[in-house]
Amino acid sequence: MDSKPTKATSTDSSNALEEVRVGVYRIFLEKQSHSTFDFKLDRLVSIKEKWLRSVRIVWRLLCDIFPLAPIPILIMIVSYGWHGVQNVILTSLENRILRTIENGLSTRHFDTGAIIQAVVARVTFVILTTLLSSWIRSTESLVHSRITHFYDDMILTAKLQMDLPMLQANLSFDHLSSRAPVEVFSHLLRLLQSVVNSLGHLSLIFMTVRAGNHGYAFATLCLFKPVIQLFGRDMIYSIPRVVEAVDISFLRMYALKGLVDSKYRRDIVSGNITNYVINGYRQARKALGDTPIESAEAQYRLNRSPVSYIIAQTSGDLPVIYYALIAVLNPSQISLASIATVQQSSTLLQYAFFGLQYTINALERDANQVQQVYDVQAMTKTIKDGHLSYPNEKENEKGMVFELRNVSFSYPGSKLDTKALDDVSLRIEAGEMIVVVGANGSGKSTFVNILTRLYDATSGEVLVDGEDIKDYRLSDIRQAMGTLTQDHHLYPLSIGENIGLGHAERVSDVDMIAEAAKKGGAEKLIHKLPSGYDTVLEPRTIQYGALVNEGGTGPLAEQLKKLEKKSDVSGGERQRLIAARTFMRLNSKKVKFLAVDEPTSALDPEGELELFNNLRAARRGKTMLFITHRFGPLTKHADRIICMKDGRIVECGNHAQLMALKGEYCKMFNIQAQAFEDPVTSKAEAAHTQ
Repeated sequence: MDSKPTKATSTDSSNALEEVRVGVYRIFLEKQSHSTFDFKLDRLVSIKEKWLRSVRIVWRLLCDIFPLAPIPILIMIVSYGWHGVQNVILTSLENRILRTIENGLSTRHFDTGAIIQAVVARVTFVILTTLLSSWIRSTESLVHSRITHFYDDMILTAKLQMDLPMLQANLSFDHLSSRAPVEVFSHLLRLLQSVVNSLGHLSLIFMTVRAGNHGYAFATLCLFKPVIQLFGRDMIYSIPRVVEAVDISFLRMYALKGLVDSKYRRDIVSGNITNYVINGYRQARKALGDTPIESAEAQYRLNRSPVSYIIAQTSGDLPVIYYALIAVLNPSQISLASIATVQQSSTLLQYAFFGLQYTINALERDANQVQQVYDVQAMTKTIKDGHLSYPNEKENEKGMVFELRNVSFSYPGSKLDTKALDDVSLRIEAGEMIVVVGANGSGKSTFVNILTRLYDATSGEVLVDGEDIKDYRLSDIRQAMGTLTQDHHLYPLSIGENIGLGHAERVSDVDMIAEAAKKGGAEKLIHKLPSGYDTVLEPRTIQYGALVNEGGTGPLAEQLKKLEKKSDVSGGERQRLIAARTFMRLNSKKVKFLAVDEPTSALDPEGELELFNNLRAARRGKTMLFITHRFGPLTKHADRIICMKDGRIVECGNHAQLMALKGEYCKMFNIQAQAFEDPVTSKAEAAHTQ
């Protein structure tokens, strides 16, 4: 399929965008940028701006990484500079050998000592250079490791500090890694090597042919091809752009490939949809055909006129043509050794410039990746931090007091008229136990998200102990809150640490962890596991066998079988472990508000009742809010029941009051109650009611 880019211009209120379709992607550019050989002023200014931008990024990177390993980095700089002149010295020594041999052929007298001396010098140089390279590799590994750790820390910190609205923007940061900074540093060293190498070969060419007064001319001709390639190259990697995959078949394939993730494995096996996924992938692949899928930038670069390639390639033959003319017009000015040396040097010079061009391209590309790392680090949180500490003098010892005043909320990216919460006003007193009920999509979970400030209200006010919740420091207010929901996950850490992180300051307190496990109903489960609290259910590691027969009996096969395996537990057991983490948090004595959102979906009735009883037993000094679809275990103990529908509070009161209203709550309660009634009795009551 033709992959030639197609262009369209779309205009908005601020500027004109150029849309380029390449393969499965479309690229939006701020303005047109062509890869032709027009050396207009704006073209040169654009190149200058892109290079200056890359230089600023690289300078910041160097300032960050140099303190990590100053001496090893200096050693690497000297080493790469030395590698740059290595080929020049080797060519010079080879030229020395050839000239000695050529003189011997012309005079019929060979200077054996000079030849041996030149050969020994070249071999010795090769050996020393090889030893130096071997030693430098260990230094390089050290520097790369420190750079990797530094930027891994930066990326980890930046990603963990993102709030939910930032993630809701659906921008992908998964591609960011510490590899880009390492690559940029490597590109810089290779750039140094290429520059030194190019200058060295130019000097060697000039010195070799200067006897015939052709040094400057020949050296200039050798530069034609590299310079043309350098300035005629594409600048796409340094152009501001937005790239989006838009091909439906490609996106379908991309989504289906994601199903190989282990978290989907149980659903795929139990749902018997393996063949569906495979067939769906193959159908999408067939529909995609030969539409190119390589990177959008690589495809964009293919849109170049063949004339540019012809000019660039033929310019590389200018030195040979020039030397041929000298040989025809004035053969006495050249020698065979000079021809061989110049030919080799000019070829190596072209390779050096090609390496220079490639390194500059790669440097610009990866420098942009590094800039994205810095951009993520500098991203401003949507949820702004406050200035008030919590707890303060207004704190109620019975728990948090909430007041919602005309609160409305829409999730980022949703339609303007779609409100998850719509004009909600409510006051929750300290120490109250609130139960929130309602159908799916009624706004119950969003209600919790607003109270715990995972999101800020679109409009209206949320007060905590009489102060706007936005005025409190996030770390303080969240330390005083606890949540237990069906969306919580176990971390890829030991079970003991999973529970202990509910109260991070006491994460090593074995007794407190054991107490939390008991309250969460996870004590028996943990004792059954082979490593107890040290068990890691889903270890994150790198382990594999290569060319090892897994079914064999050899020592490697046996060692492969000993590698750490996953420990499987049921959904209910996972919920017990997560509940134990919540009880660990309650043990901190700092929690003044606990929100519980359907955490027992996989628990049996006995386990559910036990968990709710333990939570109610920890009620002292806390305001509690429960979201549930099962009315029995909780609604009879609630101080108030809030019934929600379509993002609004439609009813509020205790069980008896809401049943008397015969409204939404009464309808939902009766639907559940009918499942436990005798059919004959139900019909009789229904007839009596009629």
